[in-house]
Amino acid sequence: MSIQMQTILHYTKPLKLLYVEDNEEARRFTLELLSRFFDDITVAVDGKNGLTEYLADTFNLIITDINMPKMGGIEMSTKIREVDDKTPIIVLSAHNENSFLESAYNIDINEYLSKPLDLKDLISVLGQMAQDNQGEN
Repeated sequence: MSIQMQTILHYTKPLKLLYVEDNEEARRFTLELLSRFFDDITVAVDGKNGLTEYLADTFNLIITDINMPKMGGIEMSTKIREVDDKTPIIVLSAHNENSFLESAYNIDINEYLSKPLDLKDLISVLGQMAQDNQGEN
């Protein structure tokens, strides 16, 4: 069952998003895409910065790269999961090896999307989250 874009935007626009990406070009491209869905986006440039931002504020959704300097997305997500098992985490990665997928799912990552981020994939994941959220209300 397909959920309409209007419903997805109704769900995503009020959410506070933490977006973590170290690559400036990828960050700029993906941020442009994400800004269509989210009005409130906090950007972090690596996992360490992302964890600091997360601990300083409250977020409804986290989207993070996996492979970053200082602290990777899996390590950051693991630390977040130690204190918060509810906030959805979506991992973006150019890596599709089983070890990356396995480590992401072992810490209860909600979704794993390939880079570069595809609009259809993003809409599908956000649509499912919106649908799940409607079921909870």
